Amino acid sequence: MYSQIIGTQQIVVTGAFLAVMIIVLVVLRRKGGAIRASLKAGKRIAVVEDTAVSPTERLRLISIDNSEFIMLSAKGQPPLLVPFVKDSTATPNKSGTPAGSTGLADIAAPEVSGEKNSKAKAADDTLYPSPAERAAFIEKFQSWRRDHAAR
Repeated sequence: MYSQIIGTQQIVVTGAFLAVMIIVLVVLRRKGGAIRASLKAGKRIAVVEDTAVSPTERLRLISIDNSEFIMLSAKGQPPLLVPFVKDSTATPNKSGTPAGSTGLADIAAPEVSGEKNSKAKAADDTLYPSPAERAAFIEKFQSWRRDHAAR
């Protein structure tokens, strides 16, 4: 009964198609990195990571030449582009976060000790963006989130 509906030619064509697809899959898995690298060769701008902050907000990590930037974009708002500086000298502490990293609470909180502030300035005078610029960015982002949370 099935031999009348499905012919031998159809079975052979389907088997050949599946074999070709499996071969393509194996080749792409082995040579996928080289293929991706050749496609990206010569490009100076790349989106390293992209994540959704909310249904209308996106946060992107963008690499341009050897610099990285964070771009916040949302529906109906102009995108905000902020330079991103990696702290490669920081070592993780017990909580898993780098000891030299600055969290949102650290930026928003004023410095209590003058000695701590002078050590930070002596260690790195070329901090970019500066803590004031970071605080301004955080304040702007938080007010923007409050303004657009109801939408």
